[in-house]
Amino acid sequence: MNLLILIFSVQVLAVVFHFIKLISKPLMISLIRFSYASFLIFSGFVKLIDPLGFSYKLQEYFEVFGFDWLIPLSLFLSIFIILFEIFLAIFLIFGIHVKRVMWGNLILMLCFTFLTFFSAYFNKVTDCGCFGDFMKLDPWHSFIKDVYLLFISLILFFNQSHINRLLSSLKTTKTLLIIQFIVFVSIPMHALSYLPFIDFRPYKIGSNIAAGMKTCDELNDPKKPCQAEAVVYMVENKKTGKKREMLSTEYQKKYKEYTYISAGETITLTKGYEPPIHDFDIIDPLTGFNVTDKILSMEKVLLVICYDIEKTTIDAHQKINEVLDDIVKKSDLPIYGLSSSSVEEIQNKLSVSELLYPYFLVDQTTLKTMIRANPGVFLLEKGLVKQKWHWRNLPSDLSITQH
Repeated sequence: MNLLILIFSVQVLAVVFHFIKLISKPLMISLIRFSYASFLIFSGFVKLIDPLGFSYKLQEYFEVFGFDWLIPLSLFLSIFIILFEIFLAIFLIFGIHVKRVMWGNLILMLCFTFLTFFSAYFNKVTDCGCFGDFMKLDPWHSFIKDVYLLFISLILFFNQSHINRLLSSLKTTKTLLIIQFIVFVSIPMHALSYLPFIDFRPYKIGSNIAAGMKTCDELNDPKKPCQAEAVVYMVENKKTGKKREMLSTEYQKKYKEYTYISAGETITLTKGYEPPIHDFDIIDPLTGFNVTDKILSMEKVLLVICYDIEKTTIDAHQKINEVLDDIVKKSDLPIYGLSSSSVEEIQNKLSVSELLYPYFLVDQTTLKTMIRANPGVFLLEKGLVKQKWHWRNLPSDLSITQH
């Protein structure tokens, strides 16, 4: 957040200083050019390390706009948009293909501004996904941010004649571009083949799931206040008989002067602390009981997570089962599967009549957030995330988890 404040401050000061004739226009454009490019790289990078997460956000937009036919392409589009954003910044820094970069950037910012306005006005997508899981912005703040960035983009667009090449050697520039392309393309490929090497989600290694579920009332922390709400009351003045709407907080102070008639909608006065982990409920499909507390209180437990059995591969489950087979036979370490699919669907997909370990039901979105693998494995110790693995890099010997 401090980096973003610094970048935006440099841009604002550059415009103000040029307006009061303290700096020249070329210097103003240079300051805006490099600071804006830094913002694009930062914004793209925090999404690039988790392209699957950004693809889930794109799916939300596709569903809202009725573009369901684009959902199968969401991962490809996720990587394309992220790399497009990053290489706009790199080309802007090097000062090459300026006209195309300016048009591409302007179109990108117009699209982002429209999407964030739509999300804010219609309250359809509550988080734009602009910074992945690194930072969440509510819809109106996202829209204001994009309006500001559109303003900066227009300044660059109409002053692109002041954007000069950074390096005089075209050969050096091309070499650097090839190296950067290889680096930036390899990042999402690694994240998809294994797991993101930086994790901003509330289920990252070292996180305590039980603590992350606590509400403001349970925490009782003055730094994490609860959300303040009020109900709109219809009341009647006892002396004049005049009816009016009044917030419940005001009515509590003036109840002697007014007669309560009815209650209306509930409005938010101030936003409060929201637990980073919610909708984490583990249900035993056989009994219907919620076994969340039981799982989180275990000394150690392995969780095999498969958010959708139909979108997984049998080879992946076979590899996991080969590793876990010895633990099941020779150890008392509990192992459970978590999925949004039913036990019958899992058995049909894996072509088995009996599963190696029992499966519990969990919300699909929660499972997608827990681990970017389908399937993947979690090691919990009294609710603390000790380790997690993509099925591709699951160690062949998990005996260490028993010590």
